[in-house]
Amino acid sequence: MKQLVSILIVLGLLSCCTSEADRLRMRSGLDSLNQRNRNDQPFTIAEADSFVRFFDRHGTSNDRLLAHYLLGRAYHEHGEAPMALECYQRAIEQADATSADCDYAQLSRVYAQMGLLFYQQNLFVHQIETNKKARYYADLGGSPLSAIIDLEQTISAYENLQQIDSALFMAEFVASWYHKNGYYQQEVIALGRIIPILIDRREYIKAKQLLDSYESNSCLFDDDGNIAKGREIFYHMKGRLYSCIGKLDSAEYFFRKELHDGRDFNNQNAAAMGLAQLYEYKDYPDSAAKYYKYAYAMNDSLYAKTATEDVEQMKALYDYSRHQEIARQKTELARHEKAKRQTLIWIFISLLIFVALAISHILRKKKNDLGKYRKNLIELHQLREEIAMLYKHEAEYSKMIAEKNQRIEQLQAINKKYGKQMFFTTANAERCLQESPSYIKIESKAVKGITLTEQDWEMIYALMDEYLPDFNNFLILNERFLKGAKRNICILLRLHFKAKQVAQMLDTSSANISQESGKILKNVFCKKGSTKELSSEISKIF
Repeated sequence: MKQLVSILIVLGLLSCCTSEADRLRMRSGLDSLNQRNRNDQPFTIAEADSFVRFFDRHGTSNDRLLAHYLLGRAYHEHGEAPMALECYQRAIEQADATSADCDYAQLSRVYAQMGLLFYQQNLFVHQIETNKKARYYADLGGSPLSAIIDLEQTISAYENLQQIDSALFMAEFVASWYHKNGYYQQEVIALGRIIPILIDRREYIKAKQLLDSYESNSCLFDDDGNIAKGREIFYHMKGRLYSCIGKLDSAEYFFRKELHDGRDFNNQNAAAMGLAQLYEYKDYPDSAAKYYKYAYAMNDSLYAKTATEDVEQMKALYDYSRHQEIARQKTELARHEKAKRQTLIWIFISLLIFVALAISHILRKKKNDLGKYRKNLIELHQLREEIAMLYKHEAEYSKMIAEKNQRIEQLQAINKKYGKQMFFTTANAERCLQESPSYIKIESKAVKGITLTEQDWEMIYALMDEYLPDFNNFLILNERFLKGAKRNICILLRLHFKAKQVAQMLDTSSANISQESGKILKNVFCKKGSTKELSSEISKIF
């Protein structure tokens, strides 16, 4: 009976535990899912939810932060915006922002994604608030490029809220930072956001300068002067400017170009209205009436009505979901507390039964074995002395081991707290990168001309996360041009490998590397040159 009770107690305790090996295996899976998210590879809600359920019980605050964020990304990609917002909010609640090892960069990404959803739903006040928080935590996480990108996202929100001075200030502040740090393409794109404002204010000279700079330096136009798909509203801005300064034929050309190339609702409406006003000014009443009718028909269409209703429904559903989530959390907490109390009561009762059985057994044995006790007293004394000696040595060794383990934990905590200070300067970061074991292993393969494996790339991604956080942001910012082989070429050149080594590591030819490098220089840096010039530009990014 006594043995049965003991076994039940042990089994009950073990059922509440998870091994460190299980936790590390799940953390590896979570990191893999996060990498898929960064590479825009799809994953299911069920996949992300499995990590949420595990790390809610067995993870650190950073584990839970990442797991809930990825679940939100899964809902977002499946078109379930309210659930995505709920998951992002839950992710923020998991973060311990007062802790020295808080993953501020990840917390910043959560707020940035929330801001994107609010923008898509025309909730501009909410967007500004969340983007400001994203910028704050990006700064704490040592990612100034991410912080400035988050600020840039608020320009359109201020404009939509008719806070024009704030929109102008933010655009000029962001553009100034881009220029100072060598991101010239991003500078002209940021300033392009305020061209309509300048036209409204009749600052035509400045608006024309920004339009010309946008066409020359944004890298968004092909050789025939056509802007990238999805940005056709540029033609409307140009048409408006020409209309205001009296170049009516040029204005008509760009309004018609917008009407032809921009097939979405906004471009069709804007182009039609521009042409209607232009023909009214030219005193062509039939043509003006034709385009006014087209523009007003779209304004009165079901599309506009549905869009407005969706925004209100989205806000109401989000507010309701937040209240519902708070209530669910309180219910879940109460359920866990009740289960914990029941478990403790069960263990206490089991221990009482165990103690009662043990005492009964001892008394019975004492009565039956009194004679044997006398006979074996000397032997028992000797055994106790031997056991005491063993325990004495065991205690000494255990103490030594415990002291060393405690010192290891202290050093690990110090390293976590002061790790970023060690890499405070660019020189330190570069030196520590090239002295790291992972880099040395990759460098050895480069020297031998060995093609990289999937495991090698995982080591490379880890090196970038640790030593080159802003280079990751550079890749994300230019992901439209840097995909597949182009992205891998940029990474290996940033790690200081030569063109020939890069070709061998990617199992391709040096000529192909040179050709791809030229395309990257043109699209990303608006320059012409070879692999050497590309390597020089990329090496400036940390």
